[in-house]
Amino acid sequence: MSRKAHDGQVRLSLMEMGVWSKPVQIQFGEAYEEVLIQTIGDRTGALEYGHEAMQRKLLEYRADGDRFAALTEALRLTPTEDITTFVVEGEKPALAERLEREIPDPVEPRRDLAAGESEDGFAARHQEWKSQCRQLEARREQELQERVRRRLEELCALPEDELVGLARARRIDIECWNAFHQASDDWVLFEATRRAEEPSRPYFSTVEEVGRLHPEVKAQLAAAYRDLETPAEALAKAGKPEDELPKG
Repeated sequence: MSRKAHDGQVRLSLMEMGVWSKPVQIQFGEAYEEVLIQTIGDRTGALEYGHEAMQRKLLEYRADGDRFAALTEALRLTPTEDITTFVVEGEKPALAERLEREIPDPVEPRRDLAAGESEDGFAARHQEWKSQCRQLEARREQELQERVRRRLEELCALPEDELVGLARARRIDIECWNAFHQASDDWVLFEATRRAEEPSRPYFSTVEEVGRLHPEVKAQLAAAYRDLETPAEALAKAGKPEDELPKG
């Protein structure tokens, strides 16, 4: 984290600031391997690698392909109730977001110091605001359930091909995003895992090697990285100085 300048003064290395690392023993059965896990900053590589995986997965489901046909046939054999529920679950976040715009929470009050408002007076107003927010949240939830019910009825009335098309689109979307997250996570672990005896060298030769790891080994690496980075992110958000798999 520091270097010698020509005048003998100790200087900071800006390129190393904000990088945390720790040795970790990865165990598998009775054997273990020691590696160095370090945080990474720039996630551009992870995003690019993830999007490439997403595009490859999307190509697997091209309309003239076997996987597209197999998925379509499987959905045709699925009970209508299951398909409509699956489709609505994908639409619920948008329905809830629309409701939050239509039924927003009231503006949080601020203490009116200019008017000499007392702490007790402000506390009472603030408590009333919290109560209104809870009531509106309950109202939104009730309305959401009603809109979901109506949407289920609409979906049940759709022609089979249209309903299957909606369900197929959601399933492909889920598969593509799963591919994105898995690939980008692999890239992070590739960059974060270093040789214990030579931290400047990555432990793995390629990102693909990370993808082929035993799930138990990968889970240990991911947990070690998460434990290392989360405290640093929490401190950064709190604006506190540092005395210490998640990705955005």
